[in-house]
Amino acid sequence: MVEIDRAIAEQIGNKFIDFVHSYYENQLRNLFAIYPKEKSLNVDMRDLERFDAKLAEEVINNPDQYLPIFDEALKNLYPKEEKESLHVRFSNVNIYNSLIQDLGSGQIGKLITIDALVVKRSEITPKISIATMKCSFCETVIKVEIDKEPIPEICPNCKRKALKVVNEESEFLDLQRIAVQDPLERLRGNMPTWQLEVWLTDDLTNKVLPGDRIELTGILRLRPRRNIKAKEEKLLYTMFFEANGLKAKQKEFTEIEITPEEEKEIIELSKDPNVFDKITQSIAPSVYGYKEIKEALALQLFGGTPDKKLVDGGLIRSDIHIMLIGDPGSAKTRLLQAMSSIVPKGIYVSGKSTSGAGLTASAERDEFAEGGWTLKAGALVLGSGGLVCIDEFDKISDEDKAALLEALESQTISVAKAGIVARFNAKASVLAAANPKYGRFDPNTYAVDQFNIPPTLLSRFDLIFPIQDVMNEDLDRNIAKHILTQHQAAGASLANIEIKNVENAPIDQELLRKYIAYARKYIKPVLSQEAADKIVEYYVQLRKVGNRAGATPITPRQIEGLVRLAEASAKSRLDNTVKLDDAIKAISLFEYMLNKLAVDKTGRVDIDTLITGMPRERVNKLNKIFGIIKELEEKEEFAKEVRILEEAEKNGIDRASTTTIINQLLKSGDIFSPKPGIFKIVKHESE
Repeated sequence: MVEIDRAIAEQIGNKFIDFVHSYYENQLRNLFAIYPKEKSLNVDMRDLERFDAKLAEEVINNPDQYLPIFDEALKNLYPKEEKESLHVRFSNVNIYNSLIQDLGSGQIGKLITIDALVVKRSEITPKISIATMKCSFCETVIKVEIDKEPIPEICPNCKRKALKVVNEESEFLDLQRIAVQDPLERLRGNMPTWQLEVWLTDDLTNKVLPGDRIELTGILRLRPRRNIKAKEEKLLYTMFFEANGLKAKQKEFTEIEITPEEEKEIIELSKDPNVFDKITQSIAPSVYGYKEIKEALALQLFGGTPDKKLVDGGLIRSDIHIMLIGDPGSAKTRLLQAMSSIVPKGIYVSGKSTSGAGLTASAERDEFAEGGWTLKAGALVLGSGGLVCIDEFDKISDEDKAALLEALESQTISVAKAGIVARFNAKASVLAAANPKYGRFDPNTYAVDQFNIPPTLLSRFDLIFPIQDVMNEDLDRNIAKHILTQHQAAGASLANIEIKNVENAPIDQELLRKYIAYARKYIKPVLSQEAADKIVEYYVQLRKVGNRAGATPITPRQIEGLVRLAEASAKSRLDNTVKLDDAIKAISLFEYMLNKLAVDKTGRVDIDTLITGMPRERVNKLNKIFGIIKELEEKEEFAKEVRILEEAEKNGIDRASTTTIINQLLKSGDIFSPKPGIFKIVKHESE
């Protein structure tokens, strides 16, 4: 690289000053008013191109020569004597439209802007910018600008290898490393992701968190690989990105580019009276049946109205969470994979191979921060603004499931470790799939007893669907025919043969992706009075029925879920008003779930089955058995098992249920057994 002559550098600096006065006079005045709180003038490269296209091209191709000149010119404009560093930060520099993972030697040393997703962040570490070096023999002192010159070892005076850095007299710069990757919506299928190390310096530090979507402007550089021992590998280098400018972007997946022609096609499709049915049929068309489940999944794609605030300033969750719990081989995984490929921003993970940190976020010591602490984003943070599909949800450890509670309800993830306290956004819809606790559903037992998922976590899902493998000849025949037709069609396509009677998706997947993105970006439905009245009427009626039956069929939490589903129904047809039919659709799906999961053995609808894991009917039995034990103890000093069984039968509780409840009371510590077959109530100090 040829150094620019001092006189030419002065001319370039003067030209840049003319540009700043022409385009950025107000911004410059504001910067100087708050300096040193802010140290950078943010410049749009498109403005410089309009001012002097040749100068802009030179800056892009030779940033190491021109950026220091601009920084020095900006520094000279500052009217006061006391000044630290001032920077010119660029944006919109020939935005690099290829993927980050395709960056290579062709971009090294050039100024470019990349679209990136932050995946981890290190602590701030001091970096020497100007080293003061002293000879330990002749005490010669020299100053070296580290970025421009290699660190010398030989003293220019005595020619001995005796130069040492004097830290106390050197100048330091804050340095923070982040790792970025391609935004998920820019990747397709099983395309792998590649992380690029980025160096942020001075006032760019502490500006981003893992999970943030940003535009980075800077220079692609090389550095020697760490810990290289083999001689033949010493000429291999690692790329890193030295940031010059940074701009936050919206994290929603609605960044998908939609042409005017596609927008017209989207609006035309929304006018189709059967558009919702077509969307539903376009979700995993290779999977037979599951009408209600696919309708719910279609609503999850659109979500409710975002950014709604309560009067106290609290945000209302707009994302819809759905859980599928079903027998093995019931196509749950196929549904999850289909959903993650339909949405513009989707992540598919398996609970079997994912830790709590991999799902949420973590603070760890690692090589990236050179032994320091690194904040790392998990799937829910990286998927913020999209859909996270978690398969094998029941295989996640109990400790890791607890970490998901905050993410599902408040859509944030808090990390507090070793003095590091951070909060990440996790505004993602969650679609989870799990197997029953004992492999398959037992039709004679409450479904909720067969879930290996805590009720507190289950209650965060708006809809939960059990999928049972029912043996029915007609259904089995239709499923088999559907699967075989799909296989015939797949084989025929390889041989370029047409086959009839194959059910294809009514809406092309790419058009559906853009339809969803358009709806989520532009459509913000508001509840109509008739839709609101319908939800109120349903809620009140269900509570009345529950009150008469002695059960709790619905709680206020479910009202918000119904609103989200109704809003999503309106968005599916690009309507800004939630109408009566939307409320009815939401209620019908909720009713379907209640009838499948929340009906006790007496036929009552009881939402406590899901919320607490204890249906009211069982709670009543438990209280009755506990009362019998207490009464027998007061009369006979202790309660014999035989007497408990006798008294329970008189109250209509069979022996098997009584034995189960006794074991449950023992496990919970409410009773204890001093001898086999003898039980007593545990007395607490307060009693």
